[in-house]
Order: sequence, then C-alpha cells, then structure tokens
Amino acid sequence: MSDSYEAMTLPLGAGTINPLQFLDELIDATARLEVYREKIHDSKLNSSWFMPTLQQKEALASSALEGTQATLDGVLTNQIAPNDKDRNLNEVQNYYRATLDGYRMLRSHDFTHDFFWRIHTTLMTGNVRKPDVIGAYRTKQNYIGRNDSTVITFTPPVAEKVYALMDNLISYINEPQDQLRPLVRTAIIHAQFETIHPFMDGNGRVGRMLIPMYLFAKKQIDLPCFFISEALEHDKLRYYSLLNNIRYKGEWDEWIKFFLATVAAQCNKYIRIISDINDLHDRHIEVARNLVRSPNIEDVINALYETPITTAKTVAAKTGLPPATINRYLSLLVDQGLLSTNNQSRYRTFYYFELLDILHS
Repeated sequence: MSDSYEAMTLPLGAGTINPLQFLDELIDATARLEVYREKIHDSKLNSSWFMPTLQQKEALASSALEGTQATLDGVLTNQIAPNDKDRNLNEVQNYYRATLDGYRMLRSHDFTHDFFWRIHTTLMTGNVRKPDVIGAYRTKQNYIGRNDSTVITFTPPVAEKVYALMDNLISYINEPQDQLRPLVRTAIIHAQFETIHPFMDGNGRVGRMLIPMYLFAKKQIDLPCFFISEALEHDKLRYYSLLNNIRYKGEWDEWIKFFLATVAAQCNKYIRIISDINDLHDRHIEVARNLVRSPNIEDVINALYETPITTAKTVAAKTGLPPATINRYLSLLVDQGLLSTNNQSRYRTFYYFELLDILHS
C-alpha cells in the first residue's frame, strides 16, 4: 500500500452501489433519526441546556479515535477550570469549538474550501498536537497507519490532486448529481473525505464533524445534535477496515450498510439518553419547587444540565442570579442529595452525579 491512491470522483458511477443491499438499513436509520429528532423537540427541558454537554461527549469520542487520552469528567471539569497545559483536554475543547464554528457558518453559507480551512484552524489552535501546515490543504504526502505508526495501512492521493478532489467533493455536497437519499450520501461524503485526507493531521476529526454538519445543512436534523463518533469508536477496527475495503475492493454497499446500521443504533441510544434526562429533570424540578418557592430555582436546575460539574460562580454567570442566592440554592440541593460537593472552602465544586451516570451509560 505504498503507492498513492488514485481516488475516484463523485458522484459514484452507475453500478458502483446497489441500493437494494442496504434498503432495510436505510429505512430503519431514517425512521430512528426522525424519532430522535422528535424526541428532542418534545423535551420539556430546553435543548439549549443539555445539548452543549452532549456535544462535549461527542467531541471526546471523536478525539478518542485519534488517540486522545481524556475522560468525560475531565472534559466537563475543564469547562469550569480550563487547563491549557493539558493537550488532550485542549484537543477535545477545540473539536467542540470547531463544531460550533461549522454550524454557525452553515446557517448562512454552503460548504466551501474556506469552510474546511476554518474548521481545521480552530481544531489546531493553541496548545495541541498539530501539523506544520494549519488551515490549508497539505502540500506533501501523508499516510494512514496504526497508532504506533509502524504499519502504513493506506496512502492517500498525492498532494497535487487534493485541491481538485476537494473541489469535486464540495460540488457534490452542495449540488449532488444523483438520486440517493441524504443518509446514503452522508456515508459516501464521509468516506470520500477520509480517502482524500486533505490535511496533514486532523482528517478523522474533521471528517466525523462533517457527518452531522451535512445532515444539518440538508435539514435532516434541526439542531447540531447527531452524535456518531462514540459508536464508531466502539467498532473502530471494522470502521477502518470497511473504509479500506471501499478503496481496494470497491465494497461500497458494505460500508453504507454499516454506516446506516450505526446511525440507527446511535439514534436508539440517544433516544434513551434524552428520555432519561427528561425523567431526571422532571423529578428534580418537583423536588426543587418544594424546597424553594421561587421560579429561580428552576433556572439553577436547568444550568446543571449544561455544566453537570460546576461551581457557584459558573451557575451565577449562567442564571444571572446573585452569588448569595446561588450558594443558598446549591447548599439546599446538596442537603437533599441532588448534588454532591468536594466540600472545599475555596474552589468548591458541585457534581450532578445522576446526570453524569446517564451520560456515562
């Protein structure tokens, strides 16, 4: 596999895929994505409160596929006490920020070269492991190998062809010339981006961001809320193997079938997570209302869903309530067993363990 790969352009040629081979998976994935979408809409808890926490979870899972060593608790703690010296946490935080940047751009613009360059720039900002060239396509050969770098498993196209291949991919994303369903196109787009591997580093993460971003741009989801990296991380050997089988065996149907099954499975997981979050919120709002005869306590509860590891200062900033009021409310929640604390007089941290248990499940 030492020779640079000669990538095909999109759309795929006639006969390259057989939609009948993955029809059942497409029907199931489409249905589950719609159920998940409705679940978020019907949530009694405003999605703006819990979505950032789920996005952090996705950032962690995607970064883990690239060997980043971090935990969800560490990522959530980093929100309230940033540690710029920890490159692993910085990489996860950059992924989260790059995702938000992408959605902001897509609200008013199509996909462009500049879109990908800006995403890559955000991903590689600050104290993180980074390539020599940031925010631009590579100018030399790169390789895909095992994490220990001892075996090359794929040699992407030569650098001189990257711009033209990305130009073709962007044209396909914006104006596809085929009759495929958006979920099937998403599988093709992700595989093609990973095959081109346009940057010296960060391709896996940008390619996985591209999945929900494309679905968002094509109005398959209404919020930046589709998280698939965790499922891919759990089945990463098959994930990488199927991508290589596209390149060297032309097995597009198997890849698309796997991708669609992964979408359905992950939707099922997040349908359950959203249900569990809603149930937890309902229970604890009721407890909080009996503790404090003020609607302000609900704002405090809601803030915990965005930062389930938090401080009084953080909650005060999110709710706009006076620090004295926040401290009193948080102490009441600790006394009732809804929150736990490290009991430090300075830098006192609160832990919403029941929510954290849901997120870890």
